[in-house]
Amino acid sequence: MVIFLILALVGCGPHFLNGTDDEGLVEQIVYDYWLAIMNRQYELAKWYCIPGGVWDHKTDELEECINANSEGEASVIVYFTYPYFNKKTEIIGDTSFAYTGVPIDKIPFPGSSGISGIGSEEYEMELIRETPFEGWMLK
Repeated sequence: MVIFLILALVGCGPHFLNGTDDEGLVEQIVYDYWLAIMNRQYELAKWYCIPGGVWDHKTDELEECINANSEGEASVIVYFTYPYFNKKTEIIGDTSFAYTGVPIDKIPFPGSSGISGIGSEEYEMELIRETPFEGWMLK
């Protein structure tokens, strides 16, 4: 029974990791980062970042942008759309680069007027392999 429960729980969650190679691990971290941003879990998103790094600060900027544009009669929606990566993920030693596009739209509440696009950015997300635990983190 315990083994069945463990196997059932391992299959839970929106993971798309294709293997356990470095490319798959990097892509999973980038996917999980944007999933946290989409769900407005900014502290969770920062968990994937090096403290004080570029993406740690970008998380603060995204939070500010989303909160500022969600005031009034609208809500901001962040999409991480398929295909998730625009180019092949590159691994060069202890540095990797993942390329993705993320649109951000402002959706009005019913009775308000029109959808407006806040932006759609192409991101080159740099990750580095952190020691001692040998994991990848957003730079």
